[in-house]
Amino acid sequence: MTARRLKRKILAGACTAALALQATASGAAAQGMNPGNPPVPREHAAAVETYGGLYTGPAAAYVAQVGGRVAQVSGHRAACGFHVVNSDVVNAFTSPPGCHVYITRGLLGLLSSEDELAAVLGHEVGHVTANHAGKRQQRSTITGLGALILGAATGSNDLARLASGFGQLNVLSYSRAQELQSDQLAVRYLTAAGYSPYALADVITALQGQEQLMARVSGREQKAAPAWAQTHPLHGDRITRAVQHARATGQPPGPEREAEYLARIDGLVFGDDPRQGFVEGRRFIHPDLGIAFEAPPGFTLTNGSSAVKIEGQGGQQALFSTAPLRGGLEAYAEDALRRAVGQTQVQTGRPERTRINGLEAVILPARAQSQRGWLDLTVAAYATGPDTAYHFVTLGPANSGRTFEPLIGSFRRLSREEARTARPRVIQVVQVRPGETVQSLSGRMAVEAAPEAHFRLLNGLRDGDELRPGQRVKIVAYEGGPARSARRGD
Repeated sequence: MTARRLKRKILAGACTAALALQATASGAAAQGMNPGNPPVPREHAAAVETYGGLYTGPAAAYVAQVGGRVAQVSGHRAACGFHVVNSDVVNAFTSPPGCHVYITRGLLGLLSSEDELAAVLGHEVGHVTANHAGKRQQRSTITGLGALILGAATGSNDLARLASGFGQLNVLSYSRAQELQSDQLAVRYLTAAGYSPYALADVITALQGQEQLMARVSGREQKAAPAWAQTHPLHGDRITRAVQHARATGQPPGPEREAEYLARIDGLVFGDDPRQGFVEGRRFIHPDLGIAFEAPPGFTLTNGSSAVKIEGQGGQQALFSTAPLRGGLEAYAEDALRRAVGQTQVQTGRPERTRINGLEAVILPARAQSQRGWLDLTVAAYATGPDTAYHFVTLGPANSGRTFEPLIGSFRRLSREEARTARPRVIQVVQVRPGETVQSLSGRMAVEAAPEAHFRLLNGLRDGDELRPGQRVKIVAYEGGPARSARRGD
């Protein structure tokens, strides 16, 4: 893929028709690997692209194989399609028309057995079986297990409207009764397909742990219900009921199919896909495009398929993206501002031409009034070639513009050495050797924060659980080399 086409795919603003067709074509490619798996319908192509497009290969074929087994016992007459989307967001969802189930790469990495995978797919098939989407009248037909909503989460309708350029995806919220019904159907499918009926409770427990760990790592305060609880019944209640449904089958808890599952996801990309750049702490690095920037202290970065979102703790947000450079850099900055604010009225200041880290740049200030007062917006645009440009759109309360100065001043070209040594992270399945412990293997995790907590979460280990020699476990390692020690401890 050429650099120009790569930029369009990775950092384009809105999903275009070309990208939608590309997602459908990728679905056809996946279908070629698994002829019985229907491709992604055109109605879903744009939403799939929002999630990063399809993740194809052996892991995707394996998901389709397990999904087909679940669909067969569910009684669906029409074939169901099962697809992996290339996102590290932990989620699974389904959407009409037809029976199509999507699971993210991030959720695949969290699961630990084929039984758990079947439980996730069975839950989503349960929604299709019960026609839950047809009974819910909402703007979006995308529905999901784990439902982590993508987009601007500012707590202010005015800020959210101004931040519409951040690519918000609304996730359909099922009722409590509908979620529990899908859980019950999933347990029924698990039993009929020969899987452990207790696997669904294991999945919900893992999702709960993931939600708690992400809150801990990001430093968020849980003042409001997390995204999962907003769209699904509370974890504790669902876990209890899932266990009750499993016991009602008369099957005792037993070993799950871990060996084959771990073999299938060995080498799965962890975190950001290398084709979409990397987030390392507060830094964003894109080796293929040769660019990098760094957020100020206290900010977090979320790398998406179409943009990078930067969030502060005081309501400040920024979006990093790209678009074709036509008509000069000032016109580019003005167009980026218009696309970010939509129909919202703004007061635009005078653009300032400057140079940042050797690159031609334009800084365009703007203001908008909300019910809570004035908001500051700034577009910082950079020309990296005759027809190539990138930009930040920053948003925050009045007089907060200086907060973003370090971010705006950090955009630069990567050196050849930086681009050469930047490597993606992958899930690596290793065998526990005599004397190795949770603590020693956690030290090999290529994660910056809470490596032991990440290790336990990935492997479904509770506090106090010990490892046994010969056991296979997941660690996070850099591709092409051994895992490095974490920078910070738990």
